[in-house]
Amino acid sequence: MMHLVLLAALAAYGVVAVPIQAEHDLGNIVFASVLFRHGDRAPTSSYPNDPYNDVAKYWPRGYGQLSEIGEEQHYRLGSYLRQRYSDLLPLTYNTNDTYIRSTDVDRTLVSARCNLEGLYPPTERTLSQPSIRFQAIPIHTETSSNDDLIVPFYNCAKYTTLSSYLKLTDEYQCVVNATAQVLEEVAEFAGTTTSSASGLHDVLFIEELYNLTLPDWVKPYYPQPLRNIELLEGFISAAGTTQLQRLSAGPVLKQMIENMQNKLNGTLSPDRKLYIYSAHDSNVVNLLQALKVFNGQLVPYASAVIIELREKLGSPYVTVSYKNSTETEPYLLQLPGCAHLCPLDRFVELTKEVVPDDEATECAEAVEEGETMDFQVPSAAILPEWEHCFNEPKILFGFKHHVISFKIPFFKLL
Repeated sequence: MMHLVLLAALAAYGVVAVPIQAEHDLGNIVFASVLFRHGDRAPTSSYPNDPYNDVAKYWPRGYGQLSEIGEEQHYRLGSYLRQRYSDLLPLTYNTNDTYIRSTDVDRTLVSARCNLEGLYPPTERTLSQPSIRFQAIPIHTETSSNDDLIVPFYNCAKYTTLSSYLKLTDEYQCVVNATAQVLEEVAEFAGTTTSSASGLHDVLFIEELYNLTLPDWVKPYYPQPLRNIELLEGFISAAGTTQLQRLSAGPVLKQMIENMQNKLNGTLSPDRKLYIYSAHDSNVVNLLQALKVFNGQLVPYASAVIIELREKLGSPYVTVSYKNSTETEPYLLQLPGCAHLCPLDRFVELTKEVVPDDEATECAEAVEEGETMDFQVPSAAILPEWEHCFNEPKILFGFKHHVISFKIPFFKLL
């Protein structure tokens, strides 16, 4: 039996989030980084007994492709960013103002394109062109095998090893055992395997979103417990420890921080004002977990994490906001250990444990036997039938939410 130590629950995933209001005096924005999830899409796959697996009929653009709804979502998000940064960005695109990076996936590339249509609407010059009525803006990308910024964990041996250790812990295996019967039943109904049954939540969610009648057999399993099974297996465990956060969200957070520091020091070249990262729900979760502000909920389409360098009374500050709907203003988040308006130096200090010095070097490092890591699970992600798998949580400092955190000694895999 592994030795467990309950750690102080620093509201890492339940920090107070408040809508940004005009009366908040947050200073002037001088630089911004925006990482968002792609918009509404078709399912990335189906299952053998799916009544809607006729791709041509139900998903004419193909599995995983952005939909017209997704296009509209990102156009609206881009329009919001245009409004938010109207004093920061000229109306006409210039490479010295904005840089856009996307994963090499159709839905993120198209989301970036639609977002830019809203961020940089046609000008008088483009409107005068009969054939081209948009601003042509480059979107940079790398294949997954070469992407060491947004999805660096794809080819990180240490990340793979750490993930394996995490899934061998007593707590994780306890949840696996607690959900085994559900996944077996779901797999039998769906005609698939138990290892892929949790992923059916995404398929069912999208079909329901498109007003397709779900089979009767799904009622005991959807949305719960499939939703939280997918959340734990596919998202929380992927960046549920400091080490995993460091190797997944660390590189992009490192670039965001370096850009802010260089902007402040006058050494950012080109001296841009906005960096955009078009990515996936997993990237949003990874970044929020690394910042200790994840709320334990699945990430809606076109959600965005907005990290801004601000100037107030001659001093540099950082704000972190989460816009999880195109219908509402973003929520201003507070990192544990800092105010909503966090001094830049303090922000750097609070995040240094999840920012790698050199990603390639760390990925090549072996995991030392006897090393420990902290596995943090937002309480919102734990279903009642799983509570026995974890130590009794404690709520400290009066925060509303909490995390369950414990030490896991590493051991060699056979």
